[in-house]
Amino acid sequence: MSLRISRKGILFTFMSLLLILSLLSLVDSLNSQRSSLKANAALVYSLNSTSSRFDNVYSDFVFLDKDANARLVDQRNLPFSYSMDYNSLSIVQELPLRISVWNNYFDLVNAYVIFLKDSNTGFSSEFAVDANTVKNAIWGGSVQDLNFVLLPQCLFYDVNSSLYSAGFYSASFSGCSFDSSKIGKYSVIVSLKSPAVEDYNSITYNIPGFSNPANPAFEFLLLDNNCAKCSLSQASKSIIGYFDPTQSGWITVKCVGALCHSKDINIFVSSGLQAFHSGERVDVNFTVKFKNFIDSFYFKDFNASVTNNDFNIVYSNA
Repeated sequence: MSLRISRKGILFTFMSLLLILSLLSLVDSLNSQRSSLKANAALVYSLNSTSSRFDNVYSDFVFLDKDANARLVDQRNLPFSYSMDYNSLSIVQELPLRISVWNNYFDLVNAYVIFLKDSNTGFSSEFAVDANTVKNAIWGGSVQDLNFVLLPQCLFYDVNSSLYSAGFYSASFSGCSFDSSKIGKYSVIVSLKSPAVEDYNSITYNIPGFSNPANPAFEFLLLDNNCAKCSLSQASKSIIGYFDPTQSGWITVKCVGALCHSKDINIFVSSGLQAFHSGERVDVNFTVKFKNFIDSFYFKDFNASVTNNDFNIVYSNA
């Protein structure tokens, strides 16, 4: 009998030991799960905080907003004004562009780069920020163009350092290719800003596909209010029709004669839409409308990265 009890006691002790070991293993597993959850939570937090910081550094600065109130802030230092909705973009561009406006935008973007790289800007030691952008001659560079990108339409809006040309150009780059079948309508309105001295008397044009309604729509309008020396018929100042985006079309507003003062205004339309003018300042209102939605419009030549030093998480547009 005592031997049987002794064996039962050993068995009970062994089972108790197994139970204790199982409990210890369960506790260890729970602690490991808690540690893993904490690590995962820390990783998720770091991902979110790094993404948020990148948006603050890059997206909020580079992307131009559709909202009317935010747009007022965005365009204060731009070399143009703009408005945008779900499928159209309008840009009002003064030509020739003032050199001070050209230089101011370079000052803005390059000063912002300096601000981001400054150790006293308020970014915590958790993050490392890097940025670079284009430079004009004042900043030690030689850039001749400012480029803005419209997606997914794959159009560049370009302002040239010559100061007398600007407009849209079709583009193809990684992941993006211009599709002319998505064009709904291109239009241009030119407003004279010095009507007292202008003396335009001729508008000529050649636009392939002008009478074909299968092509995208096109409209041109010249506003020459109070231009006493201009001698243009009302009908000639409005050109409405269609255009073939696979071919190049043009409109020229000029003065014909020996005593002319006004410099030519040249408009070109194909897959893009551009204006060239080196005389008295005019406002050129470009509007491009599409059959598909506009996703974004942003300054192309600004690169930034934000690195989380603890997890080596990097967010970058490069």
